[in-house]
Amino acid sequence: MSTTFAKAGTWDSLEPKLSPFVLETLATLGFSEMTPVQASAIPLFMKNKDVVVEAVTGSGKTLAFVIPIIEKLTSRKKRLAKNEIGALVITPTRELAQQISSVFSIFLKDPSLPKHALIIGGTTTLHDDIAEFKELGPDILIGTPGRLQDLLIGKGSTKSVVNTKELEILVLDEADRLLDMGFSQTLDNIITHLPKQRRTGLFSATMTDSISEVIRVGLRNQVKVVVKVEDIISKDEQRTPATLDIGCIVCEPHQKLAQLIRIINREKTARKYIVYYATCACVDYFYKILTKLPQLKGISIHSLHGKMDTKRRTATYQSFINLPTTSKALLLCTDVAARGLDMPDVDSIIQMDPPQDPKVFSHRCGRTARAGKKGKAILLLVKGREEVYIDFLKIRKIPVRLLSYILPDNSETQDTVDEGNGNLLKQVQDIVLADRDLHDKGTKAFVSYVRFYTKHDASYIFRLKDLDLGKVAKGYGLLRLPKMPELKDYKTNNFEEFTVDMDEYKYADKSREKKRRQKLSEKNLKYAMQSDKIYKRRQHPKGSWSAKKLAKQRKVERKFKKTRKKEFLKKRNADDMMSSNVIDVVGDEWEELQKEERLAKKLKKGKIKKEEYEKEIGLNNNLD
Repeated sequence: MSTTFAKAGTWDSLEPKLSPFVLETLATLGFSEMTPVQASAIPLFMKNKDVVVEAVTGSGKTLAFVIPIIEKLTSRKKRLAKNEIGALVITPTRELAQQISSVFSIFLKDPSLPKHALIIGGTTTLHDDIAEFKELGPDILIGTPGRLQDLLIGKGSTKSVVNTKELEILVLDEADRLLDMGFSQTLDNIITHLPKQRRTGLFSATMTDSISEVIRVGLRNQVKVVVKVEDIISKDEQRTPATLDIGCIVCEPHQKLAQLIRIINREKTARKYIVYYATCACVDYFYKILTKLPQLKGISIHSLHGKMDTKRRTATYQSFINLPTTSKALLLCTDVAARGLDMPDVDSIIQMDPPQDPKVFSHRCGRTARAGKKGKAILLLVKGREEVYIDFLKIRKIPVRLLSYILPDNSETQDTVDEGNGNLLKQVQDIVLADRDLHDKGTKAFVSYVRFYTKHDASYIFRLKDLDLGKVAKGYGLLRLPKMPELKDYKTNNFEEFTVDMDEYKYADKSREKKRRQKLSEKNLKYAMQSDKIYKRRQHPKGSWSAKKLAKQRKVERKFKKTRKKEFLKKRNADDMMSSNVIDVVGDEWEELQKEERLAKKLKKGKIKKEEYEKEIGLNNNLD
């Protein structure tokens, strides 16, 4: 595809003219000419127009609002008070806010120029941010919605110390992502707190219906700037930079890892790669695996995802972007690094899994081929139903060309028969067997991937019933399949479980292994005690059959005697007309009956002899 990156004139040709220090800084940065989005948006912003900017990633949108903010605030006749702000920039992620703040820092080095502050939370408390604001007195605030809301409006008993009455410019960067991430209400709260007499700019690579609602509420007489990319041969419009080459490799699920390694090792000129995975658990797991594979020895490997704590995310991001261009490096990440971030000198993007939201695809690819530089993006798709995704992307004006499968010797083929792949998977399993923690992480990653797949927005393409989960499990180096409902009705025939004694399967971390051993001992002891109780109950049942029968007979006898006594007492109480001597006779008979019963018990227990029993009840007298 023959394409060129469009230029839109020199910076000194802009009207109104830019300040000398801004032009000097641009020259120092090597930006001699403007991009179309900069040439279109900057004059409108500087002439007090609200702007809605839609342009492909890497088209220079950040400078399109940084420069107007600086020009607007430096041209004020009256300086802002220490508690007043003149501009507010809201971004969806901390990393993007940090990046924008670093751009302001390049232009505002002179202490006489407006000051700016980064408000993102995570590493600082609200009280820390308030203290910093009071001390610095910034004119520009850059941050994420939640912390900015707390600072501008207040939270609980903490009142705001920021005066927004003099605010002149509001910028919503990556506006569609702000709304997709659930910040709609927070943005409404912030916007209603700001003065209506202001300039507002919305910047994004894509526009959605939700943005239209923000435009209706937050902008007045806005001008829409849409910068399109066109193939100079076919004249087809596309939503990705013209200098970006997007390819796709089709393979089996368990061949993806081999393709990733071969892509990296085959490239001679590319130095920096971003590798996208579907979930945070997948990033964590494959980071551990890739760092132990000898095929990637000498390559600096980093990981970044949304569940990391802020300090670690920031450190990883800074470490990756500050690597020298001579170092070969991989950044494994989720879509937290898909939007807005400008990572210098990224040569290639590899997507191990298509994003859940199709709109994110172009944003992922846009981390390379920025500001007119060339870049590559490669997508790995599973053979079969997923191949329809290529046509789906073309409909969305994202051109993708089909690439050949890479073999171990770096030759290419249209077939996916690959004997070398089995050796790699055996290596992965050996790595997993060396540390039980990797088994746990691999299982978690597999489960998260299956659940990600079931929730894909393009569900008519990505259907779980078409995916061979057995091959996916092989590709993850699993030793055995986890117990999960999704596996009951789907393909797992191509997976062969590895025989391993889980009681003897150890963690490499000694303290963790010690805890596991302790829990295992407690579990075995508890199981042994329970088994012993069950055994005893089985060996010693409660009484024999004959004893139970005898007890039942005794119960019947007791019941009969109680009934007989009740009848006697009832009869005695009812018969008031009987003479006292009759009652005495009956009473004597009852006492005699009780005496016989007591003697019979003694005889039965062997306490008296038969002759004594007969004598007591008068049998001997009758015989005489």
